[in-house]
Amino acid sequence: MKLPISKMAHLAGISVRTLHYYDEIGLLKPASVTPAGYRLYSEEEAMTLQQIMFFREIGFSLASIKEIINQPGFDGLKALRDHRAVLLEKIRRTSQLIDTIDKTIKKWEGEIEMEISEYYQGFNDKDIKRYRSEARRRWGDQVVEESEKRVMNMGKSKFEALQEKGNGIFQSIADNMSKGAESEPVQKLVSEWREWLNAFHDYSDEAALNLGHIYSEDAEFAAFFNKFHPDLPDFLTRAIVYYFKTGE
Repeated sequence: MKLPISKMAHLAGISVRTLHYYDEIGLLKPASVTPAGYRLYSEEEAMTLQQIMFFREIGFSLASIKEIINQPGFDGLKALRDHRAVLLEKIRRTSQLIDTIDKTIKKWEGEIEMEISEYYQGFNDKDIKRYRSEARRRWGDQVVEESEKRVMNMGKSKFEALQEKGNGIFQSIADNMSKGAESEPVQKLVSEWREWLNAFHDYSDEAALNLGHIYSEDAEFAAFFNKFHPDLPDFLTRAIVYYFKTGE
């Protein structure tokens, strides 16, 4: 039995637009296409999509996934076992992160004191050092320390609301990509993003523009924005560059 693209997307919890994109870049072709142009997917494509989603979950880029699964010697069963091992490690780390969240909630509620290093328990130590070192290199010690302090002092509910607002802005930008990076709706959303940034630090225009470039250049940022749409990192950078160019 073959499934139409809408059913396939619904079962996988992704958008039809994403499946269209996967087809366009040769990552996941449908089993067949009807005379009317409708894409149909079989169990084989469903299993391939599962592999793609697992690889995405553990941080692989679409280009890397395409290269891996198209290799002549690709072993789907071995890949599943590897995914399982990675996810078990994630469970262990997630348990640590939950403990850290619980402690941080108590810190916000004034029950305990925490050292800055404790905020990151459960994260990969090498990654933490790299992220903070890169942040200090780009922005300076004072900016990083001020930002960390501001986040810790804003309170749990406000921080969660800010995260939700940011995700909403990025999702709205992704939803309006077809209108173009220079379009009025997208530029209005970039303006909202610019205001949202200042909740974390008083960014200068130069620093905010630099961050816009980093969104597509840095692998971690790109992986985050890929969750909204595969083309969002590059699109977001273009939209931000245009925003500051027209604001000069």
